[in-house]
Amino acid sequence: EPRTDKTMHVRAFDAVAADDPELRLVLAGDDGWGTAALEQALAASPAARSGRVARLGFVTDAERADLLAGAAVLAYPSVYEGFGLPPLEAMAAGTPVVATAAGALPEVLGDAADLVPPGDTDALAGALERVLGDEAPRRDLVERGRRRAQAASWPASQARFAALIHSLG
Repeated sequence: EPRTDKTMHVRAFDAVAADDPELRLVLAGDDGWGTAALEQALAASPAARSGRVARLGFVTDAERADLLAGAAVLAYPSVYEGFGLPPLEAMAAGTPVVATAAGALPEVLGDAADLVPPGDTDALAGALERVLGDEAPRRDLVERGRRRAQAASWPASQARFAALIHSLG
């Protein structure tokens, strides 16, 4: 799908996976308009050819929650994002987030994610290596992410919305 750069995700994963034979990539969610480009990227991917990339397709809410809770990191290479709920869900689950600085993501995620420029495969790979390879930045992102997710919870959002409505009345 044009909003998500899954081909860049696969290329960045290949760069990181070359140094870590235990690393796996799980791609969840329905295929979108860019399926052919993703299939080409996977066909060219050494990690995918060796069985280290799984495409799950659609997952239920419960399956998504389990995936996020069990992930070492959520990589979210969006080209355009209207809000960014999956990264917030990952943060709430205690999973560090690496995302592109696209659309609303910088505002929604703030300093609680490692943000990289859209389309920059090397920057995405570097951010993934930092989070996966060093416990201090990982722990810091997890803590900041939990605080960010808490601030974006439905009760917190409802309270801010109610305050806004009252201020207008």
